[in-house]
Amino acid sequence: MMKKLLITALFLTAPLLAEVNQASLGMNITTADLEIEGKFPIGSKVRRVAFRNFFIDGNFINTDNDALSAIGVHVENNPHGHSNILLGFGIRGLYSKNDALDKTFVAFPISMLVQARMYFGNLPKSALSMKFSYAPSPLTFSDAKTYLEYRVEADMQIIDNIDLYVGFRNIDTNYDVQDVKFNSKAYAGARFIF
Repeated sequence: MMKKLLITALFLTAPLLAEVNQASLGMNITTADLEIEGKFPIGSKVRRVAFRNFFIDGNFINTDNDALSAIGVHVENNPHGHSNILLGFGIRGLYSKNDALDKTFVAFPISMLVQARMYFGNLPKSALSMKFSYAPSPLTFSDAKTYLEYRVEADMQIIDNIDLYVGFRNIDTNYDVQDVKFNSKAYAGARFIF
């Protein structure tokens, strides 16, 4: 039932993002998990130059046993003189509940992104990304102790406005009573860019 709701939400949200430049909506799967992710530029609604590189992002991961949802804000920009490198920095709020432990996980991890864009003649545009998120104990609440997430991802723009990607993610949700590996899997997916 939850997967049907997520897929319906994905298709209902797409037209709302269609008028916005740099927004994206993606879905990736593993053998047992489903993740829906989105990114929305704040500058398109605020219409101020100072916010042109700010984004609201969110994701939802549904596994066999648990679910994790997050929403955050981050800034992206190219370092001076390096248009093929993208750096990002931000903060997210996330929530998860572990039914086996009967514990709730709330954290505000700081996130960093490094992306290298690659152009190889007539081949489609490609990118290699690394993302790292960490919340030490002062940024965790409820029954949470620490949060650690890292991802490595490679994508290729096969046609305008669609990226196909593969990656690996590792997510540790460490509770005050027990350390839990929430997810550690390779995934594949598609991302629509509006």
